[in-house]
Amino acid sequence: MSNIVAVNAKQNSSARVHSANSVFLSCFNHDGGSSASNADDIIDFLEEDNQNFAPRANLHPWKILITDDDANVHETTLLALSGVRIHGRPLEFLHAYSAKEAKGIIIEHPDLALILLDVVMETVDAGLKLVQVIRDELHKADLRIVLRTGQPGYAPEEQVSHQLAIDGYTTKSKLTRSLLISVLNDTLAGPDKDPGLAN
Repeated sequence: MSNIVAVNAKQNSSARVHSANSVFLSCFNHDGGSSASNADDIIDFLEEDNQNFAPRANLHPWKILITDDDANVHETTLLALSGVRIHGRPLEFLHAYSAKEAKGIIIEHPDLALILLDVVMETVDAGLKLVQVIRDELHKADLRIVLRTGQPGYAPEEQVSHQLAIDGYTTKSKLTRSLLISVLNDTLAGPDKDPGLAN
């Protein structure tokens, strides 16, 4: 009987993971492709030894600012990253819906580790201007910046990456849960470079 319960628990867990992926993909993928074409991008988390997930005392979370004028982007990002740990550390999220609001939050929270930044908000280049403010006016050289855009024509990756001091670039039409997690893993450096630990 206990074996049956364990199997059912695993099946329910798998269903929840697939549900989260489906919602996340439906928000960001607007290229008209079939669901089958996105199948390779959906991941399932395999069961691992419990010791790998044992609670650790005094873990300092990565503080991440989601900046986007679309509330659905905020919701799906939270759903996709729910329970995820990056380099063994939990994630904490703040929210801004404009470049102006984001600037205020950045000033109020010097321990921010990363900003997920939309390009088109109040204006077609609001996100790009905010990058310059962060680097030149606020002198935040250690704050990691990942641009996320639904309209890459306004900010071509090669041009933006060459001209601005950003740490990552993604297009919403191709963004999946697994890709977002991979970007965070690659972008977030070790604790020695975390602004939150430097204070």
